[in-house]
Amino acid sequence: MKQTKQQRTSKVVPFTGEFYPEIPETTPAGNNIAFFLVIVAAALIAGLSIGAISTYQSADQVQLRQMKAQSQQLEKVKNQVCR
Repeated sequence: MKQTKQQRTSKVVPFTGEFYPEIPETTPAGNNIAFFLVIVAAALIAGLSIGAISTYQSADQVQLRQMKAQSQQLEKVKNQVCR
């Protein structure tokens, strides 16, 4: 099996012609913190939306909306009859 050696690249600086080794770019540490904060924010939003959906669809809330609708219908009938 052949093993290839990784070649070091050099950069030529214009005007002087001197060779400097290229420094590999590293990712900044702040990038990891930003990613973590985005994940935490997404989890918070997902939790709030699940909580809102479950509250909206709870039996008490459904019954309350039905009672409001019936009250509005009763008010309409009352206004039509009492005219």
